[in-house]
Amino acid sequence: MHEHALVKNIVESLLATATKKAVPAGAVKEVVMKVGMLEFHSEEAFRQTFEVLLRGTPLEGAKLNLTVIPAAIKCPACGHEGLCGEGEADPHSPIPAAECPKCGVVVPVTGGRGVEGLELVLK
Repeated sequence: MHEHALVKNIVESLLATATKKAVPAGAVKEVVMKVGMLEFHSEEAFRQTFEVLLRGTPLEGAKLNLTVIPAAIKCPACGHEGLCGEGEADPHSPIPAAECPKCGVVVPVTGGRGVEGLELVLK
């Protein structure tokens, strides 16, 4: 249910924006956003929750154009730099860490947090 709280806040923000800009119901073709991979457990669950929470709102039927912001590591031990894959860093951790795939050292994860670029694309 981690996705539910995040998506609920996003949908509430989008609905407030649509109301403020007097966007008529059904006029939104697409919602564009970037979300850090550490903000949710799975992209599929995020997308499903988004679709469910749009039902019965003026945004119902809008397509989600989602870009996932990756998290990355830079290992101080061996110098390896790379992106983290899904499930490699704990999204619940306030200071996420991952194991370096080259040398096994646990290193802090950078990036992969936040929501950016919320945009309503009209038909």
